[in-house]
Amino acid sequence: MIDTSSVIQTSASASHIYDLLVIGGGVVGLACLRAATLQGWKCALVEARPDLLSQASGSNSGIVCTGVDAVPGSLERALIRDSVSQFRIYCQEHNIPTRPCGSLVCQWEWDIKNDVSNNDVSIPSSFLQNVLEESHNAGDTHATIMSRDEILMEEPNLSQKVIGAVHIPGEIVVDPWLYSVSLAIHAMENGADIYTNYPVDLDSLGFENGVWTLRRQTDDKSKNHHEWQLQAKAVVNAAGVWSDTVQTAAMPTTESPWTAKPRRGQYRIYESRPSTRITHPIQPIPTQRTKGIFVFSTIYNQLVVGPTAEDQCSRTDRTIDQTVAKILDDYIQGIIPSIQPEHDLVGEYVGIRPGTNQRDYQIHVSPDKHWIAVAGIRSTGLTASLGIGNYVMRQLPSFLGPAPEAPTNIHTTPLPNLKQLVRDFDTLNGFVILNGVKFRVTHPLSVHGLKSLAERTHKD
Repeated sequence: MIDTSSVIQTSASASHIYDLLVIGGGVVGLACLRAATLQGWKCALVEARPDLLSQASGSNSGIVCTGVDAVPGSLERALIRDSVSQFRIYCQEHNIPTRPCGSLVCQWEWDIKNDVSNNDVSIPSSFLQNVLEESHNAGDTHATIMSRDEILMEEPNLSQKVIGAVHIPGEIVVDPWLYSVSLAIHAMENGADIYTNYPVDLDSLGFENGVWTLRRQTDDKSKNHHEWQLQAKAVVNAAGVWSDTVQTAAMPTTESPWTAKPRRGQYRIYESRPSTRITHPIQPIPTQRTKGIFVFSTIYNQLVVGPTAEDQCSRTDRTIDQTVAKILDDYIQGIIPSIQPEHDLVGEYVGIRPGTNQRDYQIHVSPDKHWIAVAGIRSTGLTASLGIGNYVMRQLPSFLGPAPEAPTNIHTTPLPNLKQLVRDFDTLNGFVILNGVKFRVTHPLSVHGLKSLAERTHKD
């Protein structure tokens, strides 16, 4: 991985042309990079910030869903299903810590007033029946409805006001940063290059004679432009919330099929105790607009509540809203009555999801420009990442020609186990070395989790 703030790889200049360049170092961009690299193409990725996974992918939930709230027949649901079919195997091969516990989509006594078709809490509500049907349609055919007694037997620390739930067994809790960074590691150990601190100069973005030129934006006018540029036969625009601005710069005469609509999600993190611990993510009944606020336990057994879902104009404002923080405290206390929010709080964060004015994923292929836009991935980027990578990889032959012969010996180095990670984690500066590469851990769930595990290890 090359940090261009301190290292300039002059060999990767005009004389070196990649098959594919990916713009954006989030989980989706890394999945595209990995998928194309494993097919034998020579690939690189550029990330504007000094660290990978610094934006939406560094502030998500870390829950692999099954697509129950995705629109039936949508590209989103199809790619989620493709990804989920590979996810457990991938995590096993790469030693990614997971908890394959399934989720509980719960209905509560305070929801009953909204379900006019059923005021009898002794039978499954129409809302739960709808969730069950959608779960089956989405491919999780083992989903079942659970009664209050069955729920409280599984999760005794939940409020007695739970009425019923749909258990969706295919959903998985994962460390979101470790999973995402493993995609970068796997791509790099099989030949990909990653350039961090490489904001693309959109004013000079150009396509000529079948080759894209991406120059690094810099205020240092003394540098030769060719020392700050990369070239490739094809580009994937995975710039997240900035994807529409990148798209407009690349295709100035064509109106972008989507417009960014940043959506803000706020979270709170708490230490758990025997009286507050849960196993399953607790979800509300989803709506067309949002999956709602979750309460879940991380891989490190810390409790999380969130995200909220508030549209905002700013693509960068991640300040904590104290009014929302109080709402989240009250919400989790309604779900887990024994929690003491002020005492148990260990952290909080805000993520900005790369929503658009369209409901479905916005993956657009421009064969004449050797360009693929991957936008509008919303909150399901981690879940669908393997499927998105596969989908993008299958589009490349339309302008790169047949894929090169895939490497016969794909290198896969599993991540160290959690005990080793805790020993290697620099708690002061937030760095860890994986496969010989120094990474900053950017996700609050991973940072707080590793710190908590380190403290518990020292006490033991």
